[in-house]
Amino acid sequence: MKTILEALRDEIHYPLPTGYLENKLIVRGLNKDDEFDPETARGKDFRGCVADCLVGLVTSPNISEGGVSISQSDKTSILKIANSIYTSIGEDEVTDEKEPTVTIVNY
Repeated sequence: MKTILEALRDEIHYPLPTGYLENKLIVRGLNKDDEFDPETARGKDFRGCVADCLVGLVTSPNISEGGVSISQSDKTSILKIANSIYTSIGEDEVTDEKEPTVTIVNY
């Protein structure tokens, strides 16, 4: 029997911290210890969780862990995969572009 957490870790192919993965599962309403089955695999919540974790990889600065690193071109490809998942489950796409900000300083 494979748990949902184990399946998520397998789908990501990158050593993200367990706590991070658990948080993403909780946000999507999934129990990490539940059995991973075909219905869960095809479900919007699990697929959305995979996309959420991929976006987490893209938005992390200079990723390098366990002998694995992700380049900017890798990040672009990962973001495309995440966005295709979001689109397929009816959610909005995300971008890795930073929103411009303005700081007003009064003297």
